[in-house]
Amino acid sequence: MTVAFLKARLDEGDDHFGIFMPLLMDVLARLPSNSFTAADVQEALAGVHGVAMPQQTVATLLKRAVRGGYALREAGLYRRSPTRELPPSNVAAQKARIEAEHKRLGEALQNHAATRGLAVASTDAALDMLFAFLEHEQVALLLGSAEVPTVRVAAGPRHRAVIAEFVQHSLSPDSSLLAVVSRMLEGLVLYHAAFLPDLGSSNHGFRDLRVVFDSVLVRQALGYEGVAPQILMRETVDILRAGGARCLVFDKTVHEIQRILGMYEDRLATAEGRMSLRPVPMARHFLTQRYSPSDIRQMSALLDREIAAAGFQIQRTPRHVPKYTAGERALAQRFADPVTKDEMEPRVTHDVDCVAGVLTLREGHRSHRLDDVRVVFATSSPLVIRNTRAWWQEDEQETGIEPIVDIRALANVAWLRRPSLCSDFKVRELVALCTAALRPSHAIWARFLRHLESLEKSRKLDSDETAAIVISAMLDPLLKEAELEAGDPSDIDAVTLDEIVERVKASYAAKADERVREVTDQYESRLSELEAREQATAAREQAAAARVEAAEHLAAVQARRHESVIEGRARAWARCLARGLWGLLTIVVLAGAGALIVEHPFGGGLTSRVIGFSVVAFVLLEVVGILRHLSEWRAWMEARLTCRFRDRLRADTQAPSWVPS
Repeated sequence: MTVAFLKARLDEGDDHFGIFMPLLMDVLARLPSNSFTAADVQEALAGVHGVAMPQQTVATLLKRAVRGGYALREAGLYRRSPTRELPPSNVAAQKARIEAEHKRLGEALQNHAATRGLAVASTDAALDMLFAFLEHEQVALLLGSAEVPTVRVAAGPRHRAVIAEFVQHSLSPDSSLLAVVSRMLEGLVLYHAAFLPDLGSSNHGFRDLRVVFDSVLVRQALGYEGVAPQILMRETVDILRAGGARCLVFDKTVHEIQRILGMYEDRLATAEGRMSLRPVPMARHFLTQRYSPSDIRQMSALLDREIAAAGFQIQRTPRHVPKYTAGERALAQRFADPVTKDEMEPRVTHDVDCVAGVLTLREGHRSHRLDDVRVVFATSSPLVIRNTRAWWQEDEQETGIEPIVDIRALANVAWLRRPSLCSDFKVRELVALCTAALRPSHAIWARFLRHLESLEKSRKLDSDETAAIVISAMLDPLLKEAELEAGDPSDIDAVTLDEIVERVKASYAAKADERVREVTDQYESRLSELEAREQATAAREQAAAARVEAAEHLAAVQARRHESVIEGRARAWARCLARGLWGLLTIVVLAGAGALIVEHPFGGGLTSRVIGFSVVAFVLLEVVGILRHLSEWRAWMEARLTCRFRDRLRADTQAPSWVPS
């Protein structure tokens, strides 16, 4: 309850000393005597609130109480102030609320453990198991102090796996319970902060601290081990940089990563190579995500750019200076494999060169404070950290902060100084830890690979099936589930492993059927889409043809109407002109005939009359013939004029704007 209470106090705005002040005031009010020592307060804090706080920190808190007027110091003793009463304590009420939340959390964990065949006696026992898990997964923040808080129950491998599964699968959907675990985890970090010798400087950023990252941390930041480690490492880099630290990568580490990528490029090219890969997180990620050799080549080509994009600075590894790095041979012996004892192994030489590079950059400087240490080498390998610390203290007889630190310890220190910078950092860290805890152990992996080899030798599986099973994404959860059910990898029999193989094969068959259905559905969907497109195209073509036909029809109608107008006008003009000429000529002919008849003398005799009438008849017959010829000429003239007028009108009217559209 106390760790969650500390987190609540920090959320209310108190600093890293202020979060402990309500606990101090509460125990001061409970002390039976007005006079007391720092040791009395230390004992009361441990007995009432379970806080095993160092006397140095208790003395610092008592100084705050004295400055606030709540206590007086006389002759090395403290006593409650007679003039100022202690503030009323609400610690009990807040702890009661937190206790209700924890009870619900403990019941949920107890029920989940029961589904895994793990009997938990009570909710308190479930909470102790959860707290042991969080305590185990948190690296001590002391960095020099020998005092480490202890927990009541040790979390074994089976307990850790059950709790990790509970956090991932049961808490993630329930945001309220996840928030309770988050406060418990963050409170645990704050509780550890009470053991920091320089707690007073915890609100300040780092002063020119350079953090050299190990190869595995850089690979996590680049996403080579999956999404959860990548998010956590990117946020770790952000928190360190926000705190004033510079995140460096030696060029030797870049070459180390390129060497590792080259190894994966070679082995991923063949089924035998894939089977030979150790089940480390990077290998499992590459296998389950179906990375190809070409993907690895591209990653290697872009390595420098991606490292810079992740927030690192690539720095040349400093040359060895003997006066700063005298004991490298002893360090290499500690790093070497105890079986092969190969001190020139690339992994060994890389780690030795990085530690030596950090000591060279320190230039002989030593400090017990992280703020003054200048350079540290950050890694997540417990074995490398343990061997380096043993070499530093036993072989080199050195003091001060070692050249190597655990990245999570360093991240906790950085988060403790700026907890509001990334509110979800500790939750993401917990998720990443649970992801790691849910991976199958190396023992069960070795057992399963031997089983696959025996199945392949007995021809129950071929090499392709074996390779497909190894790269299956569902294999890790199945192996971990079998490990949880058995409790010990050595207790897993061949029948259980056969069931795992069959389940993976069935999943491939189901995926194949699903893929066939997907392809069929895609084909039918594509066929329907093509038919719909063809119908739409045909409809568009028909519509276009109809529009073209209508346009052509309209153009033809307009042309006909245009031609009709031209023809009408040409004929009208020709008719008028031809008829005018015809009328004029007719008048002339008739006038001439009349003049001939009038001017011809008619005598009194019979002969003269006969001649006169003959002349009249002849003239009349000629007039009739001439008029007939004039009529024919008029028709010919009208036709000729019509053609001339038509051609002229066509030439003069290029666009019939006067024709209605």
